[in-house]
Amino acid sequence: MLRHEGIAREPIDDRQVLDDLVGGVERRLAGEQLSFLLNDCCMSEEKRLRGTRDAAELAWLERLRALRRRLSVASDDELVEALGEITRSYGEEIHGHFDSRTYQSATRVLPAGLALLLRKQKLWAGLSRGLTGKLSLADKIRCSGDVATFDRLVELGTCVLVPTHLSNLDSPVIGFALHQAGLPPMIYGAGINLFTNWLLSWFMDHLGAYRIDRTKQHRLYKEVLKEYSTYALERRWHSLFFPGGTRSRSGAVESHLKKGLLATGLAAYQRGLAAGRQDCRVFFIPATINYSLVLEAETLIDDHLQEAGRSRYIISDDEFSRPDRVLQFVGDMLRLDNPIEVVFGSPLDPFGNPVNAQGESLDPRGRAFDPAGYLMSAGQLRSDGQRDRYYTGILARQILLAYQRDTILYETHVLAAALHRVLEARHPGLDLFARLLLPRQERALDQGEVDAELRVMLEELRSCAAAGGVKLRGELVTGRPEAVCRAAVQQFGRYHRRRAVVMEGTRLVLEDPRLALFYARRVEGYVAAVAPDQGDSR
Repeated sequence: MLRHEGIAREPIDDRQVLDDLVGGVERRLAGEQLSFLLNDCCMSEEKRLRGTRDAAELAWLERLRALRRRLSVASDDELVEALGEITRSYGEEIHGHFDSRTYQSATRVLPAGLALLLRKQKLWAGLSRGLTGKLSLADKIRCSGDVATFDRLVELGTCVLVPTHLSNLDSPVIGFALHQAGLPPMIYGAGINLFTNWLLSWFMDHLGAYRIDRTKQHRLYKEVLKEYSTYALERRWHSLFFPGGTRSRSGAVESHLKKGLLATGLAAYQRGLAAGRQDCRVFFIPATINYSLVLEAETLIDDHLQEAGRSRYIISDDEFSRPDRVLQFVGDMLRLDNPIEVVFGSPLDPFGNPVNAQGESLDPRGRAFDPAGYLMSAGQLRSDGQRDRYYTGILARQILLAYQRDTILYETHVLAAALHRVLEARHPGLDLFARLLLPRQERALDQGEVDAELRVMLEELRSCAAAGGVKLRGELVTGRPEAVCRAAVQQFGRYHRRRAVVMEGTRLVLEDPRLALFYARRVEGYVAAVAPDQGDSR
């Protein structure tokens, strides 16, 4: 059953959305030097589309070239008109077309259909089981955490879900988790590269996705995107976006966030206060999406180590682009003991304060207070960009702390970290890249040596978990090092073409030290640094 809240609350007039977006951008940029802003847009787009042969892109490029030739003599009215035209064009690209009937059909049919496909049932037997409701992915995609408070807050204001990001599967996984938890649908930003498949594009478009083109780096596009997000929150469309910006190439938990879209929550709250709305509260819900195995791990870690993420920001040729690999991964995931788990964290207001189930902001002593006071001066609502950036920075830090607390570690992460720590101790004079190039015999490690390292790490991690600093699953909770090792080796052998770790008699071999490094990096911040290098390439 579809909960009619957020984007499902009301019919959406797409033309009205675009008209409002154009008006909002014009107000946002009032007083700016529009000729400079438009010139920057034209030059950036010409550089981005250099060499393109796509007819639509060539037509767009010609429009921009014509505009650029007119900028030096254009009147203020003509500049505003040009701004409106470009904003509308970007808005048409960004805006999704949520459809409640599509959402209801997808959430009812797709999980059973996917399970039917992946479990390789005989057609009639599988279909009959699916119709009786016994076939479900619910046992392999789980949600936990502060779900009850989240459920209450969607009725009191507008919720912004801000998860960690490891895989292109994150969006469908968290969408399924929201549906499973009985929460309403959300709009969510998705990379435009994911819309290349027409069928997937149609479903994403009608399930609440809006497009983000990360290759457009100029300011005007970013302002349009921020205005769209602010407008959506003003209309009480619950939203989801990944504040890390893109998938973690290294496998580590995010250590920094992009603050542009985070700031739109505070902007929407201020606009609501100015309009005198009673339902203008905005709540941020941090969340972690946790995998024992990651679909694109091989490609992501290679991209990180080659530092290709700086020049090739969007990976378009990874495992997600191959349906056979996606199906293989999900099929293997269904056979794993560890499910994919989404942890919904404790909510925050736009200033980084904790929020209770009544939607009240809490001070450090747990007392409720009105956060509107942060925005007042002499009893009047005041606009102050520097102040707002400061508060958004506090919010970002609190979200990062929530990620650390609510991340789940599995046996694969800890064994990979232990092996890399042993290898580093054996070769203290070598840097990370030299260790990755060691011959296979140098990467074969004695089981007893690995168990000793695991014992130390487990003690540290269990102490951290007891203090609420991380979450552990499987053998990590109470198991002995040998049990952790067996479970991890078994899981590593389930999916990846390149085996990260293999067991040969009484020795453990880092068969693919790069792939193992991807999983090892998840442990950073909980124990001593694992194979440090120059940082995460995003």
